[in-house]
Amino acid sequence: MKLFLALMAFVALSQAAQLRYQTPITMREAHDAAQKSHVRIVNGFPASPGQFPYQVFLIGFMPGGGALACGGSIISNYWILTAAHCIVGVERFEVSMGSIAHASPEVRGYSNNFIVHYAYNPNNLNNDIGLVRLNDPVGYSQNIQPVNLPSGDRAGESFEGYRATVSGFGVASDAPGSGVSPTKNWVNIRIISNGQCQGVYGPDVIVGSTICGLGADFDSQSTCSGDSGGPLTIDEHGSTQIGVVSFVSSAGCTSGHPSGYVRTTHFRGWINEHTGI
Repeated sequence: MKLFLALMAFVALSQAAQLRYQTPITMREAHDAAQKSHVRIVNGFPASPGQFPYQVFLIGFMPGGGALACGGSIISNYWILTAAHCIVGVERFEVSMGSIAHASPEVRGYSNNFIVHYAYNPNNLNNDIGLVRLNDPVGYSQNIQPVNLPSGDRAGESFEGYRATVSGFGVASDAPGSGVSPTKNWVNIRIISNGQCQGVYGPDVIVGSTICGLGADFDSQSTCSGDSGGPLTIDEHGSTQIGVVSFVSSAGCTSGHPSGYVRTTHFRGWINEHTGI
C-alpha cells in the first residue's frame, strides 16, 4: 500500500512538472503575429462618434527612430492613463483625441513627460501601468471627456462576472506604416476569476493587481496589437475604468485564451500621488 501511494505521488509530481502555462505577451510583442492575421479588436464592433470620449490614440516616438501605437484614457485635462510597456523606450508622444478616426482628431496633444510604475516587471507584466502628462491641458467637449476611476476602497473587489467593455485602434493591416485600424473599435468582455486565469498563465503572471477577461459572446473576442494601454470599463456612473489593456496569449489574439489587464483599483493611491486625481 505504501509503495502504491508512493507511486501515485510520483505520478502526480511528474504531471505537475509537465504543466505548461501560456506565455503572456504585450501588444508590442504581438505586433508581427497580428499583422499576419489582419486583426484588431477581435470580433468586435465599430465605435460611433462620441461613444468613447475618453479613449485616445498614442503614437510613441523612439530616440533612434521608429514609433509604436498604443491606446490610453483621459483621466483629467492633463493626464492620460496607459500601460507601462507603451512608455518604455519612448522619448515623446503624440496624442489623438476626440475622434473615432485617429488620423483626424478633434485635438492633437503632445507629451515628453511620462511615468512608468516603479515596480513594473517586463518579465511577468506585473504593475504594467503608466501615466502620460500632456504638455498643454485639453479642453473638454462632447467628444473629449475623462473616464471615471473607481474609488480606492474597491481594491478588494474582483469584478468577477461583470460585463465590461474594451475599446481601441488595434492592428487591421499588414501594409508598412499602417498597422493599426484607422477607426476605433470595441468589444464586450466578461470578467473571470484570477484563479481561472492563473490556470492559463500561472501565479507569477496573474497576481492580485491583475484582472482577466474572455469575450462576452464567445471566447475569441479580445484585444490585440495596438490596443495596449486602452481602457477596460464597466457601465457605472457613466463609464468607470477598472482595467488597463496589458497582454494577450502568445498563442494569438484569437486563441480563446483570456486577455490580461491591470486593475486600476490597486493603483488609485499611486495615480493620486502623481496626478492629484
